[in-house]
Amino acid sequence: MQQLVDLIKKNDRKAQEQLYKQYANKMFLTCIRYVNNEDDAAEILNTGFYKAFSAIHSFQFINQIAFDSWLRKIMINESLMFLRKKNKNISFSDIEQTMTTDFSISENHMLNEDYYVLIQKLPVGYRTVFNLFAIEGYNHSEIAEMLDISESTSRSQLSRAREMLQKLIKKEL
Repeated sequence: MQQLVDLIKKNDRKAQEQLYKQYANKMFLTCIRYVNNEDDAAEILNTGFYKAFSAIHSFQFINQIAFDSWLRKIMINESLMFLRKKNKNISFSDIEQTMTTDFSISENHMLNEDYYVLIQKLPVGYRTVFNLFAIEGYNHSEIAEMLDISESTSRSQLSRAREMLQKLIKKEL
């Protein structure tokens, strides 16, 4: 992997294409978790890879896990910027549904298709906070900073997302 990163730092187009092919599907799934639309996710994916290739000169290769995290963070940030632009009038704290269960998914646990579909049914604010916390592993302080909300709003959105997911799960059973 380090050789591939070194070649990309030298603007090697074949190395860029190889990296894209290696990571495109995984990063697409990251993007679509936030935007819930394939066309938007594809746009974010391409923008994310463009930014990754532009910024790779500043990346210090440690190991593949660090690289994976770095690239995923770029895709998450692009997804969040897209949501901010698209949903200028939506405030993450203004969603009016009230929902307290213990529903969480660890990063190491693969989402099965049923859970994925249910998560996509969440309102954008709930879905965003849920993805960042339960799937990506960010804490409430980090989420608050990323979304420009308070930590209590992050906690509230997560709690409501969990409750709504629990209701959706019960409904599906």
